[in-house]
Amino acid sequence: MRKSQILLSIILVGPVIGCAPMAKKPLEKIVEVPDERFVNNYLQRGLEYEDKGDLVEALTQYKLAMTVSPSNQEVTENHNRVEMELRRSAEEHYRLGLNFHKRGKYGHARQQFLIALRLWPDYPEVINILTSRKRTQIKRYIVHTVEPGENLSKVAMMYYGDQQKFSIIAKYNNLSDATRINAGEKIKVPEIEGVDFLIGKEALKTDEPGVADSGFWYWEEYALREQESGKEPELKAKQKEEEPVEYVAFYRDHGVDLFKEKKYQEAIVEFNKVLNVYSEDRVAREYSYEAHFQQGMNLFEKKDYLAARDQFEACLRYRDDCQTCHGYIKKSENLYKEMHYKKGIQFFEKELLLEAIKEWELVKVIDTNYKTVDYLIKKAKTILKKIEEIKESQREEK
Repeated sequence: MRKSQILLSIILVGPVIGCAPMAKKPLEKIVEVPDERFVNNYLQRGLEYEDKGDLVEALTQYKLAMTVSPSNQEVTENHNRVEMELRRSAEEHYRLGLNFHKRGKYGHARQQFLIALRLWPDYPEVINILTSRKRTQIKRYIVHTVEPGENLSKVAMMYYGDQQKFSIIAKYNNLSDATRINAGEKIKVPEIEGVDFLIGKEALKTDEPGVADSGFWYWEEYALREQESGKEPELKAKQKEEEPVEYVAFYRDHGVDLFKEKKYQEAIVEFNKVLNVYSEDRVAREYSYEAHFQQGMNLFEKKDYLAARDQFEACLRYRDDCQTCHGYIKKSENLYKEMHYKKGIQFFEKELLLEAIKEWELVKVIDTNYKTVDYLIKKAKTILKKIEEIKESQREEK
């Protein structure tokens, strides 16, 4: 029976080999193959970047794929989905930036606006904020020494009669955070054209009135630009030291929101940002564990056992005593081996020997001693060798 099967394989393969030199028509298809290959490569890279949580780079890959094949439905759907998610995330950063700006935290605001712009390069409101310049003429200023208990809102109320104008003082003094001033610190309070400048008995507390250089001041530019001058090293060092606390809270909360939306991979990315600063953050560690576990269960149900195993192993970074995880790691590997072992048997029975060998090799990578996998690989390779010898002898006879 085996001989007849081998002969049948030769009969089926033989005509293809004989006709190969004359096959000219397939050249038309060869021209199409590179495009298809490029699309598949871009698509695969896009999916890989999505898995890593890098949606910006994923969108870039999908755009490249669309350039090659604009009508590819899968590419179009992936592109539109990722673009929508990026815009949603950009809007969140934009709103957070507005909130920081309103509170006088201009350095934080700028960073959030820049993040939003990276996610959505054509975001019109962000572009307008980052490029707009509101010209206001400066005539004079006085130097005010901050008293204990004072903040910029109180100083603004003192000189302008409006505590909301604290931002004018903050911007004029190049403060990246309007909430951080200390008693004894000297700040300049500018007189602005068109804004009432109240100088009463409170003005007696100023140290030295003076006249600023005439000219114009660009408020938005100073509100949003990064502090690169190095004129206030102590303030900048303090800001740099405290800044992670602001962002840790944001990343943590954002991660929790993503987790609740069942966007587990994106949530993991946010929690990693927290753990990079505070490796023992309890909330981030707990949610990271849950996110990896949920991803593992989803993959397990889809029979993507090896990927599921990797997620359960990741859980152990946060709970090394998780017996459920250990159980699923073992179960995932066993099901993976059995699935590919049986696929190899099915291919072998259909005389698809190369495919059978590939399946068994996958098993062997995990467990070299699994059942008779080593024996079956050798057997399949022996049969292939014999078939090749028969083909070779046939060619020599011709």
